[in-house]
Amino acid sequence: MFILYILVFIFGAIIGSFLNVVIYRLPRNESIVYPPSHCVNCKRELKPYDLIPILSYIFFKRQM
Repeated sequence: MFILYILVFIFGAIIGSFLNVVIYRLPRNESIVYPPSHCVNCKRELKPYDLIPILSYIFFKRQM
């Protein structure tokens, strides 16, 4: 049962991360597909390891 809770949590984090992109980009009339995820301040394209929800927040301590 504990494994199920962990899987639901991970799935929710992934869906939440995607919805955050949609909520940010749609009002600005930006595509949700292109350009790839980028830093809103410096426009640097994010690497795949930057896109892992929660872990990237912990490792980078919100310095992006």
